Amino acid sequence: MAVKIIIRTPNHLGDCIMAMPMVNETREAYPGSTVTVLTPQHLADLFIGNPGIDRVLTIPTEHVHGVISVFKVKEIIAPGEFDLGYILPPSFGAASSFKLGGVKERIGYIADGRRLLLTKPLPLPTPLNSEHRSKVYFDLLRRGAGVSIDYVKPKIFLSENDITGAMKLLGGFGIAESDKYAVLAFRAVAESRRWGTENYTELARRIISQCGIKVVLVGTEENRKSGDDIVGAAKTTEGAIVNLAGKTSLRELGTICSRAVVFVGNDSGPAHLAAAVGAPIVVLSGADDPKETSPMAGKKRMIYREQLECISCVKNKCPLKGGDFMRCMKEITVDMVMSELKTLVQ
Repeated sequence: MAVKIIIRTPNHLGDCIMAMPMVNETREAYPGSTVTVLTPQHLADLFIGNPGIDRVLTIPTEHVHGVISVFKVKEIIAPGEFDLGYILPPSFGAASSFKLGGVKERIGYIADGRRLLLTKPLPLPTPLNSEHRSKVYFDLLRRGAGVSIDYVKPKIFLSENDITGAMKLLGGFGIAESDKYAVLAFRAVAESRRWGTENYTELARRIISQCGIKVVLVGTEENRKSGDDIVGAAKTTEGAIVNLAGKTSLRELGTICSRAVVFVGNDSGPAHLAAAVGAPIVVLSGADDPKETSPMAGKKRMIYREQLECISCVKNKCPLKGGDFMRCMKEITVDMVMSELKTLVQ
């Protein structure tokens, strides 16, 4: 009899992509099983068209966190009568909802006081944060299933429809199918990871003038105004730089990145997405910890001021003052980024 498996994904774009190897290989670990993914609604597009997934269930955005979310998730999953569940978020609530939802076997890492909610609680690798998070997720599957399977880097499956839709979107902004372009994710969510619009403006200007390619700016709706400011300040030939912030779906963004000559951004969700679709990437790393979360790209250049005592603090806001404030970002120059970028742009 086929095992009915449900996987609760992480809540953020980058983490979901780091979990892809685990998701993609679940059926390999459990031959003949059916695999359902439970994910926040805004991330569901990541899993569409994945041959390793039979069904995608979504959690409404307003119910991703909080006490009420436990009961809402229980209502979503209970009708599925799942035999086995993998719980990737380390929270008490995620494990509680699987327990209340009647998932018979519940596998997850020991964290947040939830050991008794799991039928197979597994200890995290030691020392903590010593392994790349993608491999930590994958090892949960290996250890939970008791099988030996090979790790493969994160991969997003794109379709012909994805490509057609993305090219239509680009065409509407004057980017032809034959045009070469760089993608810049110019605004990080965490304040501590922001390189600044002035730097991205100068970078865009130099990419256009020195590499002879166009520039596509990407981000959220909240970033659109900053993107417009970069376009205006760059003062380049009309159409050489376009701002798509807030105008792409996740799959459109992934497809646009897959066709780019190079991607530049912080260790962030878009960088992980670009890596998962095969784009060469330049990563500006500072407050993040690259040994744990750096995007796993085939072609990657990382700029990282490792000599700083505060490097990889993993704080969303820099706690330092004066001349020490955000040195990990301030000491990354446009010259440094261009030097690394040119090694990838052929």
